[in-house]
Amino acid sequence: MKQIFKGAVLVLFALLISACSTTKQSTQRPSWIDNPGKGVSVSAGMHVGGRVAQEELAILRGRTEFAKRLGVNIQSEQTSATSVVNDRASTVGTQLTHEDTKQNDIKVLVKEKWREPETDVLWVLLEPADK
Repeated sequence: MKQIFKGAVLVLFALLISACSTTKQSTQRPSWIDNPGKGVSVSAGMHVGGRVAQEELAILRGRTEFAKRLGVNIQSEQTSATSVVNDRASTVGTQLTHEDTKQNDIKVLVKEKWREPETDVLWVLLEPADK
């Protein structure tokens, strides 16, 4: 009886240990980054606005690339000013973008996202939306 009890405890312990194991997310670089096919792969590094702002920046870069491919004229101007007072620095940046297009419907979809674990760089794959 003791041997059955010990065997059952060992089996239960092995099951508990295996249930606690976690599957590690793949850290291998996806192939669509270097070969996006009909889409565009873009990246954005760490952003002071957090991960949401980082994703918005990557998507904006991808949309800009698609716009260039489709003949859209984009003019963008970015300025930043840094001031230092009593050993405290602050930086303010602004961006002004103007787009001209003769096409009404330039639509893209976010197909894939991948974050490099070592550098926290976000990669986004954008593809044209089906009409």
